[in-house]
Amino acid sequence: LLLEELLVLGEEEAVVSTQSTGGQDGRMLPLQDHVGFDSLPDQLVNKCVNLGFDMNILCVGETGIGKSTLMDCLFKADFDDEIHTHLQPGVEVSQRVYGLKEGNVKLKLTLVDSVGYGDQINKENSFDPLVDYIDEQFESYLQEELKIKRNLVTFHDTRIHVCLYFLVPTGHS
Repeated sequence: LLLEELLVLGEEEAVVSTQSTGGQDGRMLPLQDHVGFDSLPDQLVNKCVNLGFDMNILCVGETGIGKSTLMDCLFKADFDDEIHTHLQPGVEVSQRVYGLKEGNVKLKLTLVDSVGYGDQINKENSFDPLVDYIDEQFESYLQEELKIKRNLVTFHDTRIHVCLYFLVPTGHS
């Protein structure tokens, strides 16, 4: 049986000694770098940068108010968006996933658009498809968590992180 001990000498040095209990000689193994809790944040940052980040943005507002234009300016990218008219019979939820990279940081960006929101005369229940979409995303994540063999590292989490609500500048909506 091998028994490993981690002896921390001061704040800057660490020595690992390996001892065996079968009459064999123990040996000293010098470490290449400092080992300690203070290096955990750097390790987590490196892990996150290597895996990349996910961001899900829900844009809610009337057609033509500038939701897509703001997203293009915010991320300095030209997202090929469909042009929608005010003739939608109801509200539809449109989801598009983009892969962005700046430097060595990868971002998987999901833009969720509310097509036709606020374009109807009766706007009383226009929020229902959006609430249903958000509930579906939480249910999807919950089902992945409840699996016996879950794999949350590769699972694309589509829960909404940011909801931007665009108001009509006239205030007569």
